[in-house]
Amino acid sequence: MKHDDLEKDPLWSLLRESPAHRPGCRFATDVVRAARLSAPAKPWWSRALIPLGAGGLLAGTAALVMLALSLFSETPGGSEVAVVVPAHESLSDIQDGFETEVLIAVADHLADYSDDELVSLIGF
Repeated sequence: MKHDDLEKDPLWSLLRESPAHRPGCRFATDVVRAARLSAPAKPWWSRALIPLGAGGLLAGTAALVMLALSLFSETPGGSEVAVVVPAHESLSDIQDGFETEVLIAVADHLADYSDDELVSLIGF
């Protein structure tokens, strides 16, 4: 399209006839206040997964059950099995491992996620 054709477009005529709106004197203050009062949106992965407290409790229970099963089970040959229990991991170590696994899983399927979801994953 040429520049002259764009000038003759009826949409521009309609836009020229529309009234101009000016923001009020308290517009910026009202927007900042509304942003502070609004609750931040939770990322999609925090809504979809078990909350960390319940997940930690579940992981701890599963680890104890596995330890108990491995201590009380016998091998077919009748020999004892030595169980090596890893040193106590802090909750932040577990969370870091979980976040790494989530990022690896997302990296395999980048097309399944929107740009906003990917940005929120990078930022957590």
